[in-house]
Amino acid sequence: MDDANGPIIQGEGPGAACTVDQDCADPSLFFCNTALSRCEAACRSDEDCSVERRGSRYALLACEQSLGCRCDASRCVPALCTGDDACEAGQVCRDGTCGSPLPENIAAGCRVVPERIVAPVGTSVRFEAWVSDGKGQAVVLSQGITWKAVAALVTGSGTGARATFTLASPGAETEAVEARVGPATCRARVTVLPAHVTPDSLRVLVTDALTGHPVEGASVLVSDTLGQTLARESTDAVGVAVVAARGEVGVSVFHEDFGYLTLAHYDTKGSRDLRLPLRRNPADREGGVRALFNNFAPVGSGGALTLGLTGLSVPGLASEAAPGQVAGPERPVDLRLGSSTRQFLVPDNVWVFGLGVLSQPDIVAPGIAGVCDSRLREVAEPEVAMRTGACGTRSAWALTAQVPSGELPAGMMDPGTDPLLLLARALPQSGRFSSSLSRDVQFTLRPPGGGETVLGPLVAHDFQQVPLGFPFVVRIPALPRLRDGYPERAVVLGTVAAPGRGLVPLGLGAAVNTSPSDPLTDTQPGLLTPGFVRVRMAPAHHGLEGQPYRLLALASSGSLVGEASAGTATSAVFAPLEAPRFDPEGTQPVTFSDAFLAVPEGSRYNPDLLPWHGLLPREWRLDATVLLATVVRATFTNAAGRRWTVVMDGRRAVSGVRLPVPPSGFEDRTFQGDTEGSRASLSVEALRVTTAEGASLGAPALAESGGFAPEALAEATRSVSTLHQGRPQVTWVEPAEGASLDRGATVRVRVDGFHVGPGLTDDGGVLLSVRGGGPGCDGVLVSSDLASRSGEVSLALPATCWGTEVVLAASLVDGLHLPLRPAVTAVRTVRVP
Repeated sequence: MDDANGPIIQGEGPGAACTVDQDCADPSLFFCNTALSRCEAACRSDEDCSVERRGSRYALLACEQSLGCRCDASRCVPALCTGDDACEAGQVCRDGTCGSPLPENIAAGCRVVPERIVAPVGTSVRFEAWVSDGKGQAVVLSQGITWKAVAALVTGSGTGARATFTLASPGAETEAVEARVGPATCRARVTVLPAHVTPDSLRVLVTDALTGHPVEGASVLVSDTLGQTLARESTDAVGVAVVAARGEVGVSVFHEDFGYLTLAHYDTKGSRDLRLPLRRNPADREGGVRALFNNFAPVGSGGALTLGLTGLSVPGLASEAAPGQVAGPERPVDLRLGSSTRQFLVPDNVWVFGLGVLSQPDIVAPGIAGVCDSRLREVAEPEVAMRTGACGTRSAWALTAQVPSGELPAGMMDPGTDPLLLLARALPQSGRFSSSLSRDVQFTLRPPGGGETVLGPLVAHDFQQVPLGFPFVVRIPALPRLRDGYPERAVVLGTVAAPGRGLVPLGLGAAVNTSPSDPLTDTQPGLLTPGFVRVRMAPAHHGLEGQPYRLLALASSGSLVGEASAGTATSAVFAPLEAPRFDPEGTQPVTFSDAFLAVPEGSRYNPDLLPWHGLLPREWRLDATVLLATVVRATFTNAAGRRWTVVMDGRRAVSGVRLPVPPSGFEDRTFQGDTEGSRASLSVEALRVTTAEGASLGAPALAESGGFAPEALAEATRSVSTLHQGRPQVTWVEPAEGASLDRGATVRVRVDGFHVGPGLTDDGGVLLSVRGGGPGCDGVLVSSDLASRSGEVSLALPATCWGTEVVLAASLVDGLHLPLRPAVTAVRTVRVP
């Protein structure tokens, strides 16, 4: 391949400048790339790329290699492999191409994942070996890795990249599992707990979900069905607390550095041995890596839009990460195409160049805490850094594109268009997209603020590392209905799951759902029926070969990235993928065996100490069961970004749960944490979780088996839906503070996190109370339960009200016109002459 992304022509090629296809030597074999004004190889089928079709004069050197060429988007491009079975005997597939296997002695280092385990005796654990060379670069060896037990705590052995061991006998933490590859050895530390035999009690193991370290000093509280505390203990140095419990109880874990977790409706007739991993407070530390993009292809006089969408792998389900840990805030970018200039808001982890953009700030990909080692120069004591959430190791990824201006999607400069969605839809039909990976990237995290920007290490992404060489078609399930219709888009993401690192995107596609808005996405060009989505994907590469592929289809409305606004709903479905395939016409569409889950609407919470609208004090309840959901999670997030997650069986959500009052010294995260004592933001999530054989897994079973660990939960989740309810808020749209109004004027407020309407499923309305001014103002009440689609409510002042200082107080009220508790009010003072 030359710098212009076209195969080198063997022998005498035309090498000619051109303006139209007819300027080339043979228009059936070449086309005129008008962006570069030169002739390039063209095709309509794979056969057009072969020497038999092109002859020796115009043969393509790359197409005579072992895998040959594919006709991709009318261009002959070298075919890629997805596994060793696609290569000749004795060869292996690495970075999408076939070649000789690397020798074992290239290994200079390795790490076992997971590198730390605390679990009960009898537990089986699958370990993985990540191997690197002398430069720290990831390598995948086809042979030469051997496993053995080096302590009596475990039994097992094996060869290859992964092996399974059984925790055989109780014992304190020690190095117990060893992987050896060439001259390198690495080990995992294991703590084995004895069988839990104490009667009338629960044993609760609390660990850091992202490192496996035990969490010492966590407060474990057992409560009854009324939310009253029955018993409380603190975890020891191994992360264990044994707490008295009988019957059906709630089990809550509190630690100021981690998100609170409550397991509701646990029946002590079970094993009474629970494993509850905690996620660190996402906003307590920030950090990540900086991205540098290089090796662009030359472009013609018309210019090109060069994009790099980058990030760090996300462990577990994406909903468990805060938005700021996945993508930074949006920033404005002005693009110029011809005589048109338009400002776009793009996420902070998108790099843009060309079309009038000459320079960009550092692109920072935020990271999530995890493990690290002594190679991270900024960390003197890796063990301390891991225990405090001050470092992490993730896979840095980027999806890159350089699209000549003449090939940009139609309507890109139109007002209101979403450029990222347009490019995701155009991607499968273009061969100009690539994937870039760096499997093992270490970084530090530190508390935010202090006036110093957290830059992190620099990761160089090659625009032409591995092409997204597999276009195929996916048939997605019928879209779920939302309260006001159907999702406006569906995005399909092709990923690979990297143990200890998280989910890594390798490709994507998108479809809209507007004409009409119904259960099927709109018909895409070249496809005959709705509900099918074109996807383009790269093979696993640069150290991720051999890891499982997974497809994710996400149906959503509202913004694709950033903080979710109140009312934002998403539903996702997952499917294993044997390997990406080259099927641009969709002759064998990939399908999902599971359906989208309905969005969990109708959630209510009473934070008060008195009953309110059928809810007992501190009771949360979901009004309707989400069909097929095995687990429901309600997550409260306060102003500091700290969470309290309540998890239960899907069938028990309609019966509700009464939350305990946190122990002394712990904040109540169901409240915002502000001086007004307002409610925290609330998100509700329904999950369908099963075993590999398809048996349903509920919350108690997951807690007893360790299934709430991020990777285990992500692997077992078949579908998930989320409704971000937000928090009830009312804000003034007009008038402004101190404005002058006409008598009888109409004022407007915006309502968020509260569904205005008169129906039984609606939350209530807005009550405007007027005081001050003349005698026609004091005691005036105006109400409305009608809102626009944007959440705005209009209210008319009485014509008899006037005065120099008229105070308008807009409050949210329930269906009986009673104020919410805590009250939600916004005040304006105006003049009415």
